Amino acid sequence: MAYGNKVKFHYDVPVYIKQMLADTAKKLNMTATELLSRTIEEEYARVKAEKDVKK
Repeated sequence: MAYGNKVKFHYDVPVYIKQMLADTAKKLNMTATELLSRTIEEEYARVKAEKDVKK
């Protein structure tokens, strides 16, 4: 579900992943959702760039 340019995740994430996200996000002074969103955006950009190079 999108909220402006923020994404709210509605699926089950294992507890250990949630804890890792929370710990890392705290170190980076951001929320776990922001960290997850940024990670997904970076991975999408990487895959898209990789796909463009192959063409």
